[in-house]
Amino acid sequence: MKTYFISTLLLLLGLLTFSACEKTFFEPEPASDPVAVFENLWSAFKEDYGPFEERGIDWDATYAQFRPQISEGTTEEALYGVLTQMLATLDDGHVNLSIPGRPVFRSNTWFRERTDDSLFNLNVVKQFYLAPGFESGEEDSYVQGLIGNDVAYVWFDYVGDNWAALKEVLEKYHDKKGLIVDLRHNQGGDFTYAFANMGRLTNEKRLIFTSKTKNGPGPNDFTDWHSWHLEPQGAFWDKKIVVLTDRYTISAGERAVMAFRALPQVTIVGDTTNGATSTMIGRELANGWNYSIATQKVKLFDNQSYEGIGIAPDIRVINSLSELANGKDVVLEKALEVLE
Repeated sequence: MKTYFISTLLLLLGLLTFSACEKTFFEPEPASDPVAVFENLWSAFKEDYGPFEERGIDWDATYAQFRPQISEGTTEEALYGVLTQMLATLDDGHVNLSIPGRPVFRSNTWFRERTDDSLFNLNVVKQFYLAPGFESGEEDSYVQGLIGNDVAYVWFDYVGDNWAALKEVLEKYHDKKGLIVDLRHNQGGDFTYAFANMGRLTNEKRLIFTSKTKNGPGPNDFTDWHSWHLEPQGAFWDKKIVVLTDRYTISAGERAVMAFRALPQVTIVGDTTNGATSTMIGRELANGWNYSIATQKVKLFDNQSYEGIGIAPDIRVINSLSELANGKDVVLEKALEVLE
């Protein structure tokens, strides 16, 4: 009897172990039918999207609007149409949907419609303003040089290791009367590269912004607020600085603008930035489509959020196509006036 009991117990333990292993290693694939894909995308934003409040979005109302349009028989084309319409309500530069064979869908109206996209032209700056001998990074990741004899200029395509060029500019042109940092059409990236190379522009530790990140499914499930500072590093560069911005200055580019905004010697010229100040992460749906989602709340040092609003310039100036066609960049020329 004892032997039978032990054998039976071992058999049961084996079955339980197999069952546990089966649950661990043989999870069923998530459903990829139209209803499941819609529910998955909507739920992911419900649980992990950060700036609903800042963007004035009632996500439950969005569900009520779009869910009835999806059924098991919904075609792939129709599903794509419903999902993109739903994401467009966010109008967020950090929210995109990518499927094979199509251009990336962008939730943000500026990036989707490319409104005023042509009102910045780097070639005009190179051809008509920069002195001979200017330098360009690989694939124009940055462009730096002189305008005239006494104004330093640097343009950044994105925020990354290319920002080491800023330190070079400050060293090379330390005796010039001012600096123009052109962040028009800056695509974003990793703002810490900007902060790491801006230490010479401040003589004291300055609060730039605070952020908190979604860490749970509830509407109030966020980390604690984290403060981001710009700290002095090296000899203080106290000359005048003008920063140029437009509606395509986004994400980490906007966080760089936040840092410049905190500096008393800086004037911002151009147009309002995009207003996508969060960070974003990428994910994949069960049908193989990919999307990105913004997961933070961000406040500038003035304790205000500019998500969905953008950071306004001190002096608003916008180019025209006719002026650019004639080699005239009025935004850049206004910056030169400021530095007079």
